[in-house]
Order: sequence, then structure tokens, then C-alpha cells
Amino acid sequence: MNLYDYSPVRRRFYWIFKAMKMTQSEFGKRLGKSQNLISAILNNKCEVSGDMIQLLRYKFHVNPDYLLHGKTPMFIEKMELKRRIPVIADIPAGECRYWFDAYSAGAGDDYVSIPDMDRENMFAVRVEGDSMEPTLHNGDILIIDPHKQFTRGLAVVRFHDGYNIKNVRRHGNTLTLTPVNPSYDEEVIEADAETFLYVPVRVISMKEL
Repeated sequence: MNLYDYSPVRRRFYWIFKAMKMTQSEFGKRLGKSQNLISAILNNKCEVSGDMIQLLRYKFHVNPDYLLHGKTPMFIEKMELKRRIPVIADIPAGECRYWFDAYSAGAGDDYVSIPDMDRENMFAVRVEGDSMEPTLHNGDILIIDPHKQFTRGLAVVRFHDGYNIKNVRRHGNTLTLTPVNPSYDEEVIEADAETFLYVPVRVISMKEL
């Protein structure tokens, strides 16, 4: 393998991969990509997409300026990494599903770095499913501020230990959960003491990056 035959971006991708000390399978799994795609890039058969660049930033804190322009450092400064928001769950944008929060405050199975958002106890969830397309896509990340009071609109709904992402309208104790995708039906639930509405304050769209 002659790295001088590679494009500069693919060459730097190779050095990032080597720095992570993972197998191709592990590297791809962390990024939500196939081993075949990672292998294709490493073997100079596929270019590094904009989506991949952003995933490297959010998953591994790779400095995009390093990957695109060769500007050091390879990874984002430690001071910026202190402002990390934990991703604590994949929340369905389809049928309501049980999820148990077993994480302590500030912990998650992944993290995103948002320098201008570091309010206490903020967390993130990942969209799973297609009921909110084209507004939200599978894999998008919602940043949640637990201090923000819900009024109307998009919310992560907790209902009897089940979780869902929908547009929500409140009428007294009744909540109307509305999908964007017309293939899914609207749902009406009666809110009780176990019902919570978490407000997304930012969407990190994997489709637009």
C-alpha cells in the first residue's frame, strides 16, 4: 500500500484509523457504518464523505480541519471535550418502546461535543425509525435540556416507562402524539404522574451534515 497514491483526506483518514487502534469492524460499528465501507476507504477505493467527517467528529472527536486541511491537532482540544453531552438512548420514532435509564448523571454510551451548549444535566438521544421523516431521520441526535418547560411541538415522550418521539399537542391531561410520516397513525394518550415531556433544544441531523 502506497499512501502517496491516496487523496490527502483519505491519507489522513488512514492515520486517524491507526490512531484509534481498532479493527475495521470495531471502527465501523462505532460510526454506524459497515466494515466494507471502512475497508474501501482504507484501500483507496472510496472517498471520505461529508457524513463520515461529521461522524468522526461526533463519535471520536476528530478535528475536521485536520481531516480536510491537515491542520493540527488531529483530535479536538481537551478543554472542548469537557463540554461533552452524553447520548443515553436510541428512542423510537415509531411504536412506543420500553427503555430503562441505567446511566448516572453525565454518563452515556456515546458523547457529542457542543461548545456553546454546556448547561447542567443536558443529555442527548438518538432517533430510531422513520415516523418523523422528513423532519427527523433515523440516526439524528436530539439534544435535550431537562430544565426547559414543554409548551408544544417536538418532544421525547415518556409514558408508563415507554419512550417515543413525536409532535405533541396538550389538551388538559390529554396528549396527542402526531407523526410526520403519513404511514403512521396519530395517537392520543392520557397523561398521568408517570408522563414526562422532554424538550429537544437542538437537532444534529446526520442527513444534512
